[in-house]
Amino acid sequence: MKKQNIVIIGVIVFALAVAVGYALFKQTLTINGTATARGNFDVEFTSIGDIIKSGYTDATSQNGANIATIEEGKKTLTINVNKLDYPGAYVEIPVTITNKGSIPAKLKSIEQTGLDNDEGPIKVTYSGIASGETPINQNETQSMKIRVEWLEASEETAESASFTVRLNYEQVSN
Repeated sequence: MKKQNIVIIGVIVFALAVAVGYALFKQTLTINGTATARGNFDVEFTSIGDIIKSGYTDATSQNGANIATIEEGKKTLTINVNKLDYPGAYVEIPVTITNKGSIPAKLKSIEQTGLDNDEGPIKVTYSGIASGETPINQNETQSMKIRVEWLEASEETAESASFTVRLNYEQVSN
C-alpha cells in the first residue's frame, strides 16, 4: 500500500509540475491598432486635340468643335459625327486623359453607349491606350485616339454616329 501511495503522490506531483510549467511558459500577445488610408481617385478627360477628318463635310462644325465634347465633370466624352460622305470616310479624335487624384489607376474598360460597334456600317476603334497594362500615376497623362469610320466594304447607308465614351479606371494594386 505504501508503494501505491508513493506512485499516486508521484503522479499528482508530476501533473502539478506540468501544469505549473505550462502556466510559466504560456503568454498572451495582444495587438491593437488602427489603419487609415487617405487619397482621392480622380481620372478625367482633360483635352481634345486637333481632329483629323477625311470625307467629313459638316458645315455646322468649325474645325471639329462640335464633334467631341467633354461632359459630366470631365468623366464622359460625347461624340457627334454628323456627315461622313462616303464609305471609307473617317474622323479621328485625339484625347488626353489625366490622373488628377493621388491614387495610381489603370484602365479597366472602355464603356461606349449610343452606338452598337458590332452592328451597322460605322465602326469605332480606340488606340494608344491599353486596358490594364499601363498605370497612370498622380498628375500623369495618357493619350488615346478614337476613330469613327464608315467601313469601306459596307453596302449599307450610314452617314452619322452619335455616342458617349466613359473610361472605367480601377486602383493599381501591387
